[in-house]
Amino acid sequence: MKYHIQTLGCQMNFSDSERVSRILENLGYESVEESSKADLLLFNTCSIRQKAEDRVNGQVRNWAQLKKHNDQLIVGLTGCMVRTSSTQKSANKDYLLHYLQGLDFVFRIEELSRLPELLRETHADHSMNPASRLFEMDTGTLQNYFNIIPKYSSRFQAYLPIMTGCDNFCTFCIVPFSRGREKSRTIEEIMKEAQYLVDNGCVEITLIGQKVNGYGLSALDKKTDYFSRFQSRFGGHPFAALLRELSTLNGLRRIRFVSSHPDNMTDDLIETIGKLETLCPYVHLPVQSGDNEVLKRMNRRYTKERYLEIIEKFRRALPNCRFTTDIIVGFCGETKEQFMNTCRLFEEVRFDMAYISQYSPRKGTVSYRFMKDDIPRAEKAQRFNDLNGILRRVSRENNIASVGSNMEILVERCENGICAGRSETFRLVHFPGDSELIGHFVPVTITKARDFDLQGEIAFKHKGQR
Repeated sequence: MKYHIQTLGCQMNFSDSERVSRILENLGYESVEESSKADLLLFNTCSIRQKAEDRVNGQVRNWAQLKKHNDQLIVGLTGCMVRTSSTQKSANKDYLLHYLQGLDFVFRIEELSRLPELLRETHADHSMNPASRLFEMDTGTLQNYFNIIPKYSSRFQAYLPIMTGCDNFCTFCIVPFSRGREKSRTIEEIMKEAQYLVDNGCVEITLIGQKVNGYGLSALDKKTDYFSRFQSRFGGHPFAALLRELSTLNGLRRIRFVSSHPDNMTDDLIETIGKLETLCPYVHLPVQSGDNEVLKRMNRRYTKERYLEIIEKFRRALPNCRFTTDIIVGFCGETKEQFMNTCRLFEEVRFDMAYISQYSPRKGTVSYRFMKDDIPRAEKAQRFNDLNGILRRVSRENNIASVGSNMEILVERCENGICAGRSETFRLVHFPGDSELIGHFVPVTITKARDFDLQGEIAFKHKGQR
């Protein structure tokens, strides 16, 4: 049996797909790149924006057509769109199974351990390999899907989830409803996975979660004896303590994290990030809007002034720190002047990158239920283009300032004699080289700046080092 997974969304979705792949391959499935060659097609979904959900709907319908040529083919879906793990044969079926023709089963990612059962219920021939070991770590049970060792897509880089869910209930966001309330993994569990990665050659780990700097601070976390003991043992900000522990791993060269939230960016945490050599001087800090009234309507419990204060504290602690962000344009009631406040914020912070989206109402959110989506589509598109123009100009100016400098690049890929990788500050850099450099740190002199990436050449003859 062969399987193919298509993943949409954030880093958490990609990390989840790696765990799904491990389960499937332990069941005897083999991964294939082409969906037309698969017996099992899985879509790992994002539902943050309507556009992503529309793409999923279209792809599932396209996949269903493949059943005409393969009567063994089954189509499944997981991720943020799913509410109830179920199949077409279940008495209590998820809403997706009612309206997506050709979809055979769905499962919530935290119920990944049910995948073999759902496959058997869907099609008897997709049965479990009795010799398989679904669980390979001895820190818990399959009920905690994080304890499943992923099929990591890279030998030298990895996403490491440290928590899931969100308690903030921003009025535009579906995550608290799709992912549930915030819940953190124990530091022992995280360190065990991190040690496993480092022991197997990983040199760069990116910590992920819907709100990573809320690690250990949620209402659910505070109710557990574990985090009470954690606080008495480590003190201060739990995420800062976790970063300090991870930085002690011998062989781990870089630590990154996404996404963080301004609410939980304390002085203690900023000071810790500034002191740890393995922490990359790069922060993704979603602001969503540069106007205080819009932020209030979004239920983002900080002001523009507070956000700028955090940026300034980072710059004092890490003078070469670079910033990226998330922005929504055309949110309910956003006036032209309020949009201009966002433009001014962009000019002041000078982001290297921003993930700009046009507001789309998500069913079930507060903004969908109680606010009017009153900004015309054409106006949203214009604001997107205007803000993207500022971002493109500022990013290019930031890049021009880097010309002539040397950067240490971790090479991620090489095609047609051109290597590509990331600097400590997450800038994408291209330079001539060969595939032997993949997975190695290479010193590169920057020779040319473009809007969102840099070009360079190897600073001196280099065989690569880990």
